[in-house]
Amino acid sequence: MASLDWDTIAILVALGAFPVSLALTRFFMYWNSAHGIVGIDVHKLARPKIPEMCGAAVPITLIVFAVIYCLMTGANWILFTAYSLVVGLTALVGALDDRLKLRGIFKPLLTLFCGLPLLILGLEFPGQVYDPTLRVPFFGGYHLHIIYPLTILIVISVTSNTVNMLDPLNGSMSGGISIVSGGLLIGLLLTGGNSSSIFLYASLLFSLLGFFYYNRFPSRAFSGNVGQLSIGASLGALAILGRTEIASIVAMFPNIQNSFFFLSRIRRFTEHRELKARPTRLLVDGRLASSEDPAAPLTLVLGYLGSLPRLDEPGGDHALLDGGHALNKRVVAYQLGIFVTQWALMILGFGILTRIVAPLRLVALNLPFGSYFDASVKALVALALSAIWLFMWDRQVRYYFYRRRG
Repeated sequence: MASLDWDTIAILVALGAFPVSLALTRFFMYWNSAHGIVGIDVHKLARPKIPEMCGAAVPITLIVFAVIYCLMTGANWILFTAYSLVVGLTALVGALDDRLKLRGIFKPLLTLFCGLPLLILGLEFPGQVYDPTLRVPFFGGYHLHIIYPLTILIVISVTSNTVNMLDPLNGSMSGGISIVSGGLLIGLLLTGGNSSSIFLYASLLFSLLGFFYYNRFPSRAFSGNVGQLSIGASLGALAILGRTEIASIVAMFPNIQNSFFFLSRIRRFTEHRELKARPTRLLVDGRLASSEDPAAPLTLVLGYLGSLPRLDEPGGDHALLDGGHALNKRVVAYQLGIFVTQWALMILGFGILTRIVAPLRLVALNLPFGSYFDASVKALVALALSAIWLFMWDRQVRYYFYRRRG
């Protein structure tokens, strides 16, 4: 009962992140517009100028509420310090990129070092920041006392940059990551996660919802790299601090898949502004269509748009309105099938790999069958939420494609 009380307090305190994020986003909208910090919405015919870097409201809110919660409850200040430093450092990298326009290779390298607070404080205070035991659904626990710390820097870099790569449509990043964080929060509540992790996930969710209010279609505020990188790093840090590693991979798989699609075609780290061809094209009536340029990067949006009937086909307009939804359902079902298969192979491969590496003493196996229930529930919840994530993509793309905008 005491645990439930603390969980309730954590969520109630985190609720305050919504109005704070909302107010900060509105402040940045006006301040950035007045100072010429704007971007062009290339998916609208009028090409309106939208204030950029408004996503700074999210990391500021996360850090402020982490301090408030720590002071109010006397929670583990080491854990909250590590989390705040990771979010703050990645926000700083994003702000530098927004203002200085860094080359594509620099963001993965700089965000790699943003995970150092987790690594250093975790090594300095064993057991207070992260637990090197990774619980894999259906396989149990694996004590990765050497491998786990080494992957922390990679995790922060990967999560921050995958979120950064998947923000092509109004509200897609903030709305999608809200679903991810909400699903992982539900998983923690179902499995009795610690109150600090519940608070951090809840504060991320409500901060994102505050920003989403202005970022949804038609967007009045753009996140910028400062928001995208810090939000992605926050998810990576929470996966480690909240022991939701496998569930987080499952929940973020659309982001990860999009990144692999993009890199497989471009074959290098690059900025979207440096691309010679865009994955989408704007039609004369304001709808989006897939690009016919073979040099265009492969993305989830391009894949979904490419699955829709072509406008020059007989009865094309009729098919768009009447058949497009059913067609896209099949596409989403296909994507989800691939996703589930990859998820299963990943877990199976990890189980085999760790048994091979175990004799080298890099991994100490620990398989109490009562322990993998938590990870299994979190992963299944994340799997369900990822299905919702994909259907949200379907709805968002069809909205852009079908609606005529001036």
